[in-house]
Amino acid sequence: MTTSNRPSNARALSLRDPAGTLFEIESKLVRQLHSQGLKDWAAIKESSAFKKLVSQGILVKTWELSDAEIKDLFPDFDQTFTPETPSTFLGHDKIKFISYPYEWAPEMLKAAGLLTLDFAIELSVENLGLKDATPFNVLFNGCNPVFVDLLSIEKRNPKDSLWLAYSQFSRTFINPLLAYKHFGHTLKNVFLLRREGLTASHLFSQSSFLKKLHPSLISQMTVPALLENWTDRKLSNHPNTHRLMEEKRAKFTFDYFLKSARRSFSNITFDHKKLRTQFKNYMGSESPYSRDQFSTKEKMVRQWVETYSEKSVLDIGCNDGHFSRIAADVGRWVCAIDSESELISKTWNLCRDTHPSILPLVVNIADPSPASGWKNREYKSFLERSRGQFDCVLMLALVHHLLTTESILLPYIIELASELTTDHVILEWVGINDPMFQHLSKGRDYSHLTIENFESEAKKRFQIVQKCELPGKTRTLYCLKKL
Repeated sequence: MTTSNRPSNARALSLRDPAGTLFEIESKLVRQLHSQGLKDWAAIKESSAFKKLVSQGILVKTWELSDAEIKDLFPDFDQTFTPETPSTFLGHDKIKFISYPYEWAPEMLKAAGLLTLDFAIELSVENLGLKDATPFNVLFNGCNPVFVDLLSIEKRNPKDSLWLAYSQFSRTFINPLLAYKHFGHTLKNVFLLRREGLTASHLFSQSSFLKKLHPSLISQMTVPALLENWTDRKLSNHPNTHRLMEEKRAKFTFDYFLKSARRSFSNITFDHKKLRTQFKNYMGSESPYSRDQFSTKEKMVRQWVETYSEKSVLDIGCNDGHFSRIAADVGRWVCAIDSESELISKTWNLCRDTHPSILPLVVNIADPSPASGWKNREYKSFLERSRGQFDCVLMLALVHHLLTTESILLPYIIELASELTTDHVILEWVGINDPMFQHLSKGRDYSHLTIENFESEAKKRFQIVQKCELPGKTRTLYCLKKL
């Protein structure tokens, strides 16, 4: 399908798959199947693995659309699609909030990788397989990964023992996690610069001699890098065919490889005792709050969220997700963001069993994820995805960091708060006499940032519904309603 015959009311989301095109039509997701996609779908929809994976929530719910549904979705259908156009269209459940690998904690990328391998193992029972193995095929429904790229599934040759997608799996799952663990590379830096991940050669070139011989890196980095270098020296080293085997032997070899790959991948771990962030104990031993202050803050946030939010909350600067969990406890769906990857790791680990509906993401609100991909249209920016999605925004112990560390002017912070919420903002104002503000100010003059100045700016875009001065009189909570 070309851009010239795109439906007038649809936005194309998939630009790389010749088997089909995914459209967003208002709040619905529709996938048009092309000729190759039709062949794969015929095998997929009859498989018990497909039904099992959908029922378990591992694969996004998918169904064929009726002629009436198609006509309703595409008012100009007859003018857009020719009689030769394949007429099969699929509907998909929509994930609450779209996120990308460069916004995930390392543990989330690992969870998505394990899901991908488990998915491939389950499919192999019925001679189905994955032709792609990239984290961009996975989305997070709260803390839980869900495989969403149906057309990555294909019918396998039962005599083929190789999983060709493993090379992509290594570049986009294994190597980025090794780069984080051993070299301190963030997933944001990896995936925004290299959508297709990192080669073993890239990691090898950054390693010291001793690191190249590290037991945990020899099999996952050093040997693969040497093989990559060998095959890249001459094109003739790349075989254009691989030998097929007798079916029983091929299946045993293929399944053994997948299970071995999963065991090896699951052994990648991260040391949470060495959190690199200065705010790792902010909610614990290094909290700037007295017991009375924190108790009052908890009480007011819970009360205001329950009263003034109906559906969804964006918690900006969530730290370990403490107040996100309070919002979830009163029945709100929550997206919790923080600029520190290690804090989002902690949030994900704390929430995945007790509050699985919370979606934790690594996002610096002062420098949020940009639009990226083909023509900067493939992946929306975080701000574009957020607008209109949250009826309440939490900005707790955040504004003074934006004012000092990030040097953002107060009017622009208020403006952003107004853009991100559809209704209310719960904001904590930290006065210039607060010990944390004085620590962050580093001697600079912020005497103009009075509470009167804040309220004057806030009233340009919000109504002050309620305010509560915390014990100690250096911090004040505000519940603001958007004008």
